Amino acid sequence: MRQEAVRTAVSRFAELPILQRSVLILKDILDEPLADIALLLDLTVDSVKAHLARGRARLREINGKASQFPEIKPPSAAVARYVALFNQRDWDGLRALLAHDVKLNQSTHPVRVGSADVGMFFSIYAKIDGVWLAPAWLEGREVIAVFENRLDAKPSYFMWLEWRGDEITFIRDHKYVRYVMADAELTFAPDALDIGGSAF
Repeated sequence: MRQEAVRTAVSRFAELPILQRSVLILKDILDEPLADIALLLDLTVDSVKAHLARGRARLREINGKASQFPEIKPPSAAVARYVALFNQRDWDGLRALLAHDVKLNQSTHPVRVGSADVGMFFSIYAKIDGVWLAPAWLEGREVIAVFENRLDAKPSYFMWLEWRGDEITFIRDHKYVRYVMADAELTFAPDALDIGGSAF
């Protein structure tokens, strides 16, 4: 159960009732003693055991459904265009997609705001050889997989974008929090890895 819990996406834990979620995380991920969990949550040990059993059963059910043949969807036109421009190293083309009030979040760095400041984001990537993007889906959300080398079997991290019409309003780049990719199950359209292939 510990392995089951650790490889479960955070969004799936959110489907559990609060007490089941709390007990599962404390026991199956943090390996806290039942008595300590009971004290922390103001429950009896028997109640903790009951929540744990129900939570584990529900988690198996959630993970089972999530593992069943994910739907393969084509990328949206906007994401496909972004990926193609990036893979062709068309930095000016990418900057032209930015809304004037766009924001960039890179976790450990201060949030960048505005097209001029966020445009510097592409200048940083322009100095890195071999980075390759591919449209992907993660639990129903369209994301962009980032390969540090096109020959890599798995992406190193991902980013996702928010749009207003044809303009990008928000970029979240997970480059500095790669642990979120550890057990992520990305799905790719059959030709997703070839978008923008003419650049190489």
